[in-house]
Amino acid sequence: MENKSPSSSAGLNAKLISSACPSFEDTVRLFNESEKKWPSRSWRSRDLTEKSNNISFSLSPEIQNEINESLIFVRANNLKLDTITQEDFRLPSLARSMSEFRGRLDTGTGFMVLHTGLAEALTETDFEILGWALCNYFGQIIRQGIDHDLRLFTVADKGAANTDPTRIGASAKRSAKHSDNGCLEPRPPCYLGLFCYQSSDQGGESTIISAQSILGTIINERPDLLSHYFQTYHFRAPQSHVWPSKGPTIQKPILEFKNGELIVHYARIMITPGMEMAGNPLSSAQIEALDFLDEILERPELNFKTMLNPGDLLVMNNLAFLHGREAFSPEGSGDRNLKRYWMWRRHMGPGTDPVLLDLAEFCS
Repeated sequence: MENKSPSSSAGLNAKLISSACPSFEDTVRLFNESEKKWPSRSWRSRDLTEKSNNISFSLSPEIQNEINESLIFVRANNLKLDTITQEDFRLPSLARSMSEFRGRLDTGTGFMVLHTGLAEALTETDFEILGWALCNYFGQIIRQGIDHDLRLFTVADKGAANTDPTRIGASAKRSAKHSDNGCLEPRPPCYLGLFCYQSSDQGGESTIISAQSILGTIINERPDLLSHYFQTYHFRAPQSHVWPSKGPTIQKPILEFKNGELIVHYARIMITPGMEMAGNPLSSAQIEALDFLDEILERPELNFKTMLNPGDLLVMNNLAFLHGREAFSPEGSGDRNLKRYWMWRRHMGPGTDPVLLDLAEFCS
């Protein structure tokens, strides 16, 4: 498709243009600066295939021994997922590696896979507690529901029991690329952890794509659409993520720069109904922009794809990357079951310190 001039963009919905929306020139400048600051984020699938040893890691015997000792303590004291604290599950050998692991998420390729080798040896209850303990070392675990799913969400085919159209993760259908938006909270999760308890016999591969690769493609191929991605949109919140005192949508742009860092928020399945619920259906220009974005997200050369096996923990940067999942077969012995954890970073910016958070968000 022939590139169009940025000035030819038409049909913008003025109500949705944020006052903070950067100009085309500023967007390109900020993008170039982010490329220099986070060069490892602009990868292609072939780059990661050639550097697979920088993606996958196996737990050391020392860490596995500490896990086994902690699980013995958990069982002996009848601790549950909702009662265990970080003092009950100490993994000092893992702590020694966390600076490196967090660096891979924050400034590196944005994700990693930990092979624990512990799925078959554990009950599902123990497995959930182990996932919580491992992810707790990456960041503070946050809730995924108001009165349930406070520490994890089980990603599995719920069949007819799933009545929420935004919860594709609760079905065997293909999940298009998206960010986990954490609609209950003022800030989305920084990290996403997917801990595979059981994989499917057919399908279910996880896919990941970088926001910097996405924005670079838009700038190069369709600069006329650029402003649409920095507008504010209404996202329809999942049914379990709606506060009774608030409306059914949350508002945010698809792309934004925060402190020079490119952040992405996306879920087409939430934006289209969210805009309709807000009384601002997507315009034809916005639909064109989102259609082009969806086309980029399907390009094999920009995606990393991996099959998680039982005991594998995928941890990724949820702010600067999108993820998805291929459809899988819910039949047979491979009833796919992943435990999903959301985390806020403790080690960057205000972390989760309430004083620093309030000063940063309300007093600046």
